[in-house]
Amino acid sequence: MTTVVVAAVGAGLVLAGILQGLFGALQGSFWLNAAACVVTIAAIAATVTGFAGLLGPAGVGLGAAFTMLFANPLSAVAIPVEFLLQPWGAIGQWLPPGAAATLLRSLSYFPDAATAGQWTVLLLWAAAGLALTLVDLPARRLRAGQTAAEHPLTV
Repeated sequence: MTTVVVAAVGAGLVLAGILQGLFGALQGSFWLNAAACVVTIAAIAATVTGFAGLLGPAGVGLGAAFTMLFANPLSAVAIPVEFLLQPWGAIGQWLPPGAAATLLRSLSYFPDAATAGQWTVLLLWAAAGLALTLVDLPARRLRAGQTAAEHPLTV
């Protein structure tokens, strides 16, 4: 959990610095953009560690596949959300990449747009992922005396 939080803060600040300071891709308040990057990275990383807390090492692959192969295509980063088939466009906005893209777009180019929904989605994914990371079912199974052979996902 500490790694997720520390890495999210460090990577979010660096990412915002590069995107806003070096490339000029983000507009508006640097600190608000940096906070959005931090929460985005935390939400995605916590999702992966949350899957690992439920399934063990196999959860890392599942979390990464979920994010890259399911959530990213539905995020509407490259196109307006209205161009995606319904209800997939709406579903994509409830996943971390979709909420993050909409949040950063709104903060940079539509500063008067409401962003509470995107902040909430990202914070909920981060909190749920960190909570599931703490569950750590595979380690609990092994501590309870069950072997890894009985639960192959706990290797």
